Amino acid sequence: MKEIYDWVPWFRELARNIAEEGEQYLIDKAKAVDWGRENPSLLQYGDENIDPFSFFYFLASKASKNTADQRSIVYPSVHETFNITSTQPDGEDAYIFPTPPPVALLLFHDGETFNPPLLWRLFKQVVGDNPNIVPDDFMSVLNITNVAVTKLTQALFLINAEYFLPVDFSTEVVSAIVLEEAFSGIKRGIQDHGYVEYENVLEKLKKAFPKCRPYEIGTFLQIQSSNQWEMKVSGKFFHVSTHAHGFGVPDHWEIFEENNGVYTGGPKSGESWDDRPDRQRKIGDYLLDHPKPGDGILVRTGVQKGMAIGIVYKNDYAGPSGFDEKSRIHVLWINKSENTLSGKAAMKGFNKAEKGSRTYSAFEKTEGYKSSFNLIERLAPDSEPPPEPKEPNAMQHPLNRILYGPPGTGKTYNTVNYAVAIAEKKDVGDVEGEERKDVKARFDELKEQGQIAMVTFHQSFTYEDFVEGIRPVLKDESENVRYELSKGIFREIAERACKDEKNNYVLIIDEINRGNIAKIFGELITLIEPSKRIGGDDEASVILPWSKSKEPFGVPHNLYVVGTMNTADRSIALLDTALRRRFEFVEMMPKPDLVPENIDGVNCRKLLEIVNKRITVLLDREHQIGHTYFLNVKDMESLKRTFQNRIIPLLQEYFYNDWERIDAVLNQNGFIRKIPIDPNMFRQSDLIDEGRTIYELLPVNDPAWEEPERYRTIYLQS
Repeated sequence: MKEIYDWVPWFRELARNIAEEGEQYLIDKAKAVDWGRENPSLLQYGDENIDPFSFFYFLASKASKNTADQRSIVYPSVHETFNITSTQPDGEDAYIFPTPPPVALLLFHDGETFNPPLLWRLFKQVVGDNPNIVPDDFMSVLNITNVAVTKLTQALFLINAEYFLPVDFSTEVVSAIVLEEAFSGIKRGIQDHGYVEYENVLEKLKKAFPKCRPYEIGTFLQIQSSNQWEMKVSGKFFHVSTHAHGFGVPDHWEIFEENNGVYTGGPKSGESWDDRPDRQRKIGDYLLDHPKPGDGILVRTGVQKGMAIGIVYKNDYAGPSGFDEKSRIHVLWINKSENTLSGKAAMKGFNKAEKGSRTYSAFEKTEGYKSSFNLIERLAPDSEPPPEPKEPNAMQHPLNRILYGPPGTGKTYNTVNYAVAIAEKKDVGDVEGEERKDVKARFDELKEQGQIAMVTFHQSFTYEDFVEGIRPVLKDESENVRYELSKGIFREIAERACKDEKNNYVLIIDEINRGNIAKIFGELITLIEPSKRIGGDDEASVILPWSKSKEPFGVPHNLYVVGTMNTADRSIALLDTALRRRFEFVEMMPKPDLVPENIDGVNCRKLLEIVNKRITVLLDREHQIGHTYFLNVKDMESLKRTFQNRIIPLLQEYFYNDWERIDAVLNQNGFIRKIPIDPNMFRQSDLIDEGRTIYELLPVNDPAWEEPERYRTIYLQS
């Protein structure tokens, strides 16, 4: 599997050639390359603006799966035009590096403002074996319009993968585990503090993958974070000895390391054991066809020396060729440090290393391998979730988010704060600290401008309302009807966001769980994923069913979706799996501290707390009563109306008119009374269930509704 890294020396030689030969050389060669189409964007701004960063990023875009037809033209042409002697990348395995889609902003200028001298200066600092970066140059390039952290660090990685690493979606996979910080905070730190902070991130990532080269780390992260490859860390392990090749055969560690794969000389694997009877092994001893992509491989020499830990990328033994001399278990190394094991491993050439086994424990307890086991355990699907990242004050927001909680907890109210924060690229906390009237005024203005849109889902809401569909319109005054293709609210705001990439757009979906998600979203349920967005690692688009032009439709990276969900209607556990997997959830529970503490001697704060505790016991925590029900309570009259018109009807809905339970929630305060049954009401008294209790609510004009003692009884313990 050596070819998986063929791109590294190829790109390095290309970069060095350009650095040595200079600007005119790049201009001439770039114009001579067959880019697979007429007038590529790289060449549209004059010879003087063909800079090395734009060249490498533009070249990388031709390696994506979406441009496979162009890749087969462009890379051979670059190879020949620049006279590269390194092996040309070939095959799908050879293009596992950042490949921005062609629709991304590929150039290191905005088409109006150019600074080639700066880009050439930084490029020459990057190319060397020991890069000597000038922090001011790094920051200046970082601040070029349409560049930012992801784009710049991906370009650095392409130019010199022996030293740099990308800070992009792939880094997000390990940010909370390795860097112990939210991915948004990492990018914000680099954006604010430049190269010093980027070096700090590089150091932490390299330390987390001992002795591994940056391109090995980058490849592992990219494969692990993308859906394009089968490999996902499983948490299962096997172990192999570097001497498992027959007696008298030298140590194979250097071959394992260089070729990124392990194998043995066991039966039917291309090499034979010594043919003395006492040296024979059973075929079952060599489970070479068992490891699957994502399984771990522990490499050792003897029983007390550890050499490395790798993750299986593919297994030839489990493929068509089976057990022959060329078969290997190909791995991605995540730790290549040599360590004395904390205990003795099993004396086996190749075998399972199950949790709790001697070999597993010997590696796991060794100090030099602890970070790798922690990483694997956190990434494995059945592991504990990663620790909560330290969320800094950052303006980064998840693309898809749902505010959920019981009724009256301020979900819809807070969408205003979230939408304004996203649109203005601020922290939600900062916006929440502002005057509400100012925030609402800006919200209304952004909504008027089309930067924010809002819709409420309901049972009859459809795909045609949300995306596009055929709708009737009046043709003229005679009220003749004709039908037109109309765009739904999602498509309208998505198209606005596509045309205005500098600004963030927000679609608020109130009551998102009330609609038929599969019916409303259709194919968009896939397209809203961060990795599937335009410019994402695994960008996807579709031809909309009603489309006349048959042009592909994708969801832009600057369109944010904020939904609200009432948990009294449906538990998150019952929510559509596709929706649940693609959204981040922010729980919003009742906040009694916001409720008035003294209304004519009634502590409404304590009242709300005890009512919710009783509801949780009798029903569940998702059916509590929110604090907003009490925000307009100013006196006993408004408290009475709140109970009569809002609280009691809500409890009736929660408990399906089970008045005994409702009375228990109110601590039998007298608002509900029992009605005695008159046995003389019926001629046949045997029809009467003597054990039945009938309840009724006090009449609305009953003076008891205005007695403070009735409300205090709810929270006072008898």
